[in-house]
Amino acid sequence: MTMLKIARGGGNWTRRVVAAGGVIAAALTLNLTVARADVYDLDPEHTEVRFSWDHLGLSRQSGRFTELKGIVNFNPNSPATSTVDVTIPLRSIQTGVKKLDEHLLNSREFFNPDTDPDITFKSVSVTPTGQRTAEVTGELTVNGIARPVVLDVIWNFSGEHPLSSINPTYAGVYASGFSAKTQIRRSDFGLTRTIPFVSDEIRISIETEMYRRSLPIVADPADTLDPARDTATANDTMPPPPEVPTGIPALPGVVDRIP
Repeated sequence: MTMLKIARGGGNWTRRVVAAGGVIAAALTLNLTVARADVYDLDPEHTEVRFSWDHLGLSRQSGRFTELKGIVNFNPNSPATSTVDVTIPLRSIQTGVKKLDEHLLNSREFFNPDTDPDITFKSVSVTPTGQRTAEVTGELTVNGIARPVVLDVIWNFSGEHPLSSINPTYAGVYASGFSAKTQIRRSDFGLTRTIPFVSDEIRISIETEMYRRSLPIVADPADTLDPARDTATANDTMPPPPEVPTGIPALPGVVDRIP
């Protein structure tokens, strides 16, 4: 009889352990859902890095890079765990002055794309400063020289692509958009030619749109700090987003930026 009681008690104990294990597993699953980051690819057609400098005290001139590639792991529920990894080919530089572009790339007085063909930025930390803002600290490498840089970032949007309601090509395409700015000294990267006639200080502004590879965690930036909302997702991954179509007519009264 005693052995029978023990057996029954053991069964109850086993069921309690299994039940407790289920609770723990559910909690771990929820934590993983909250901690999981959405993976984004930059949209090169709607991503721009623009830089400007003071020219002889007469005016500010500017240029941009026309080619970029990168991956952003963005977690709206835990922004501090997000990461950024971007590569910019030097040969995509464009100042609007052909001779200046050639001099920057070929004179070896500024860049040497044969030995250091890319500018790279890799984040080290993300510090939220508000529901839609953060400081992204990272390592900027130019001419093979790495220096710390802090980007002031604004989260503009996350959700189904704004054109999805009028163009079925965008149905199910999830996009995010960010703006950022920073300032560097070019001399920190060995770019000392023409200082002080052309300023050492370089202002950098970034506008980017990107497409998510995985399903969303949250669609509204204003909800970032609300822990009560439902963060469950139906699936973990989805195929890469479709290519952005061309030739889309502009909406009435709206300037269409899509080529």
